Amino acid sequence: MEDLIVFEAKGYPVIKVYNDYFEIKAIDYWEFRTFNYSEIKSIEIIDSRKKWYFQLYQVLFFNARIFAKQEPILLRITKKNDGFWDYSAKNEYNSNFNSILKELRNRISN
Repeated sequence: MEDLIVFEAKGYPVIKVYNDYFEIKAIDYWEFRTFNYSEIKSIEIIDSRKKWYFQLYQVLFFNARIFAKQEPILLRITKKNDGFWDYSAKNEYNSNFNSILKELRNRISN
């Protein structure tokens, strides 16, 4: 029987971790996408609020400063063939989310 680790929280994609693969379901989608660990090049968090163009936008427009806290982060899964999938997630700290990403990175590197 396969070990199963599941992460599910409001505002985050659902992630199911198995021995040989993992599955992710986007917040706004009804179906899981399966990824084999051997196919994955990287898993990273992209925070657009830290990009230079977003910083400039915040300086120039008052509304950007008000709504910047609500800007979602992106979880980017990049395959070895350079295809990638982005999943929106809340930009709040969640230790369970960070720990499951760490687990996925460990399994990819092995």
